[in-house]
Amino acid sequence: MADTTKILPKLRFPEFANDGEWEKVKLGEVVTFCNSKCNRSELRIDTYISTENIRQDFLGIKRAVNLPQNGSFTKFRIGDILVSNIRPYLKKIWQANFDGAASNDVLVFRTKNQNYDEYVAHLIKSDAFVNYCMEGAKGVKMPRGDKSTMLEYSIPLPSLPEQQKIASLLTSLDEQISANTKKLEALKAHKKSLMQQLFPANGEKTPKLRFPEFKNTGEWKVVKLGEIAKRITLKNKDKKSLPVLTNSASGGIVKQEDYFDREIVSKDNLINYYIVSDDDFVYNPRISTIAPVGPISRNKIGEGVMSPLYTVFRFVEGDVDFFEHYFKTNNWHQYLKDKANFGARFDRMNISTEDFMGLPIPFPPLTEQQKIASFLSSLDDIIQAQDNKIQKLETYKNGLMQQLFANTIDCQPTY
Repeated sequence: MADTTKILPKLRFPEFANDGEWEKVKLGEVVTFCNSKCNRSELRIDTYISTENIRQDFLGIKRAVNLPQNGSFTKFRIGDILVSNIRPYLKKIWQANFDGAASNDVLVFRTKNQNYDEYVAHLIKSDAFVNYCMEGAKGVKMPRGDKSTMLEYSIPLPSLPEQQKIASLLTSLDEQISANTKKLEALKAHKKSLMQQLFPANGEKTPKLRFPEFKNTGEWKVVKLGEIAKRITLKNKDKKSLPVLTNSASGGIVKQEDYFDREIVSKDNLINYYIVSDDDFVYNPRISTIAPVGPISRNKIGEGVMSPLYTVFRFVEGDVDFFEHYFKTNNWHQYLKDKANFGARFDRMNISTEDFMGLPIPFPPLTEQQKIASFLSSLDDIIQAQDNKIQKLETYKNGLMQQLFANTIDCQPTY
């Protein structure tokens, strides 16, 4: 039975201003979990969704995924709402626009009345729902959304015409976000293509694309990293109270407490950590999909300490902006692969200090370094401006949702 509590939104379309209060119902009263299964032979690469490639529909980006070799899978259809059951805070939520099958770590919601699809999908994609799921997973290292708890979530339920009006507005905002996201991806792809041409390919000494004033200046020099940079091995023996930094493949050098939402290392255990300064570069040997030999990132957030598992170095010659852009290419990857001894740790590159500092680095004249760096930095500014635009749209949408949906946060069950 529906909860008879009546509620009102802060913001309402004029044509519904006199329609009275909304009902408050449990999510389980309007949705059910799909349990229709299929086997491995029925899977298709273009319609298979797992927690790795699930996406919010406004992104419009389909990531490649490998089909599993065995297991059972949940069928879904157009309009169903797919939610990753692992780490709800990642907000991997998507409303299906094709029929397919999902892995067992993806929950498939289906509305009992298909007219509610779009409205309920926006509710489930809201921060309020995600925060509610996380509240029930506190203290868990790998939090999962609990199915029974999800169904207890209280949702506001206006009349069907008002639902459709709200959903239509939010969907139009999603479409704007999608269009701007595609533009952002195109800008990133354009920059990546230019970088491939502005730096020489492996074994080459001149780039494919060169600024006119440098076309007749000859080949680039290639030097070893150790010739233009020095290792930084100063340890925190005085137990300075400095932020613990980490080098992530996706975000570069960040404060550990920001990246993990908590500090992983006790301040008492930092005596052997390296002290790093602005413009120091850090190599993290951990391998990942987006950093197949580990990332090299530039520190731009001030003095801190880094794990001794990292290699820290500082350039003494050349333009640091130029080198920062170079390390975002994959031109240097093959050298590390050739030199690495993987040993027992297949998730890390095991490379000696001598081999690492022998990394070949392209070294054109300083003026050409600066020209390339300035050009690529200007592209970064355009990309950042586009990303900021998307963030503003998302912030606007989230703020609008808080006013369009009647507030039920105070009515949620406690744990």
